[in-house]
Amino acid sequence: MKEKILIAIDSSDSSSKVLAYGIDLAGKLDAEVKVVHVIEPYSKRSTILNQLNPAMVKQTNELYELAGQELMEAAKKQTAAAKVPVHYETLVGNAAQQILTAAKKSEATMIIIGSRGMNAVAEFILGSVSSKVAMYAEIPVLIVK
Repeated sequence: MKEKILIAIDSSDSSSKVLAYGIDLAGKLDAEVKVVHVIEPYSKRSTILNQLNPAMVKQTNELYELAGQELMEAAKKQTAAAKVPVHYETLVGNAAQQILTAAKKSEATMIIIGSRGMNAVAEFILGSVSSKVAMYAEIPVLIVK
């Protein structure tokens, strides 16, 4: 069975490093790669938005979508020389849930994700996407710092 690696990227500074590490590992394993980016709608991030104008929420979400498109274009440029097949997908929803679902649908054998390096208190209270993915994934998860 051919290895399939799902690489989850976001807008953090470490995403380029995560992507480079994942592509390098995929090359060594002769694995297929799926790069995913999840856009979390702004209305799901904060209850403060319940008080905002719906047009502002829509505009903010459109900005997130544009940023996501730019991120994926940068990822395509970064992986252009990859010697393995690379597929790209932008998803919308809860990041951890979408990553886990994408891994299952694509029959990934490994997930590679970055750690944003939240401080200990914030991570304890809010949790991080990478820790949630690691906790609930049914396949190995590699967290790149």
